Amino acid sequence: MIRILQVWCLLLAFSGFAMAAPFDHQGLTEVLRGHVVDGKVDYAGIRRDRWRELKAYVQSLGAANPDTFSHKEQVAFWLNSYNALVIQSICEGASPSSVFSRGGFFRRTKFLVAGEQRSLDDIEHRALRPLAKDPRVHFVLVCGANSCPQLQASAFSAGGELESELENAARQYLNDPKNVSIDFNRRKITLNRIFDWYKEDFGEAVPFVARYRPAPERAQLLQGAWKVDYSDYDWSTNQSP
Repeated sequence: MIRILQVWCLLLAFSGFAMAAPFDHQGLTEVLRGHVVDGKVDYAGIRRDRWRELKAYVQSLGAANPDTFSHKEQVAFWLNSYNALVIQSICEGASPSSVFSRGGFFRRTKFLVAGEQRSLDDIEHRALRPLAKDPRVHFVLVCGANSCPQLQASAFSAGGELESELENAARQYLNDPKNVSIDFNRRKITLNRIFDWYKEDFGEAVPFVARYRPAPERAQLLQGAWKVDYSDYDWSTNQSP
């Protein structure tokens, strides 16, 4: 009887370990490696050289059960899912570049992810944002447009790397003059449009930006009132040259 109980405990422990095993994102890293240049994507190269690997990775998303993952693993899973599906969609000829195509690109086209048919908007707004509760995800979600953040050349992981990846992405994004332009004489700051679209996530934009700017600029940004404006969003495809 004792022997049976020992075996049963081992089986339960093994089952728990299997459920907790992290999702394998190496396939996405293989797709991105060599096809992301300075944050831009070589879609034609992926279609030519890594299409089978990308399709296999996307197919693996359908059977995943993120509810069994740790919190960081879930965040990494939804980030990678979104970015991979954007790449697949553009490789297949879809594009967010025009106002007429964006509805289909983000809302109407569905993909099997974690057992459900989901749009890109579903992944971002129903799955990722409520889960992460972290505005830095907006600096790594890449919607395929030139005004989106730069895509990193590897999948996100769930270990300690995720925190450093999010922090580095925020610092890079908020020190890029295409995303943040500061006129200290006129006390005016012009931000990427995502700060307007996701005000509820960022809170007060100027103090948020100040956290990631050099110390002398940070001090000025935290003093007095600033006029906040938003730049036009460039929806043309983030295709590498």
